[in-house]
Amino acid sequence: MREATARPVDIDALGWIKAREKKILLVTAAVQLLILVAMIAVRAMPLMTGQTVLVRVVPVDPRDLFRGDYVRLSYDFSRIPPEGIEGVAGGQYGEAWRKNGRTIYAPLLPDADRVHWRAEKITVTKPETGLFLKGQVGPYGTLEFGIESYYLQEGTGHTYERAIRDRKLSAELAVSSTGQAALRGLRIE
Repeated sequence: MREATARPVDIDALGWIKAREKKILLVTAAVQLLILVAMIAVRAMPLMTGQTVLVRVVPVDPRDLFRGDYVRLSYDFSRIPPEGIEGVAGGQYGEAWRKNGRTIYAPLLPDADRVHWRAEKITVTKPETGLFLKGQVGPYGTLEFGIESYYLQEGTGHTYERAIRDRKLSAELAVSSTGQAALRGLRIE
């Protein structure tokens, strides 16, 4: 049987690491911190730089016993429309129905009341101009834009549930130029 011996190169590498152990740990911690800050910054960018718009919220079952006062939000543009997604063959039940995770865009136009905004259509082509939401196809024909849930102050959930059922709730969104949206708050009309 052959005896294993440490090669000089292995000893030199280990010595080099030992001599710089504190610096390596500091750099590793700094890189991890930067990654966390970057993850937060990406989600916060629409809130800091985005245009604020109001969209109408439509009813959906908002109860979740494990999350406290929490509402699940749905919008007129949260489902694949009957005419389908522009740029995808097969309409509502075609390819888009089966392609979870597919990137989609919802160009926004001012509503008739000039206060709210609505989606003009759903498309797979990124709009070159104007305000739009970037999302993806979710399960069962849902469209997800990252603005589907909102946590509330304790004890206020029933007020928002009632407003959703009466169609008197609007979501205040911050929309960046890249289509990323963040929920600023909810407004009861």
